Amino acid sequence: MQLDPRERRAVVERFMVALNGVLVGAAAVAGDESRAAALGEIARLTRSVDAARDWPGPGDSSDRLPVCRFWDGVLETAALGAAHLLVPALRLLGPTLSWAQNPNYRRHPPDPEFLDNYGYAVIVGPADGPPALAVDSRLALGVLLLGAGTHYPLHHHPAREIYVTVTPGGEWWRGAGPWRDESPATVIYHAPNERHATRAPVSPLLAVYLWCGDLATHARLAPAD
Repeated sequence: MQLDPRERRAVVERFMVALNGVLVGAAAVAGDESRAAALGEIARLTRSVDAARDWPGPGDSSDRLPVCRFWDGVLETAALGAAHLLVPALRLLGPTLSWAQNPNYRRHPPDPEFLDNYGYAVIVGPADGPPALAVDSRLALGVLLLGAGTHYPLHHHPAREIYVTVTPGGEWWRGAGPWRDESPATVIYHAPNERHATRAPVSPLLAVYLWCGDLATHARLAPAD
């Protein structure tokens, strides 16, 4: 069921409140000062998002990708976990999300099955980016969805990035590694151009991502050591 614009804005606001709570909590317990400062800055940005600033594109867009076949299932899984406060808003926003893929990966997929099992949707982002539900030039945030058995290999980008894990079972690599199995509601920070990777060994993976800084430069795959 599609939300009308007023309802959609209200749901985006509720999602941002829930997400901000996760970020503020993570900043409070971060042991590293630079990480805590980055989390605090991005939390402040999320509090100032104006959900009424609609994307200026031609009407509502709800482009779908093959990976969207996992959407309902991951929300059912997530509703039982520690990130459950994010799920009601995501469930309502689902029909209005427009799904996209990094053009660098579309030109050169990491493996033959990758594009059928990867996609992201923007909830808040700049007007010149993929269709978003609310416009903000200072940050981009949305959801990443990976199918079961998918390896999103080492990549990097100049934007600072935070992931908030939503489903269990995902594995995350940062810098020199190793792989870490992160539980739902874990906040993962990547500094600019820090190499990182993600994989969903057994079940589909859903995570919220947030970028700030250089929002125009897409991620590129990093050479393996």
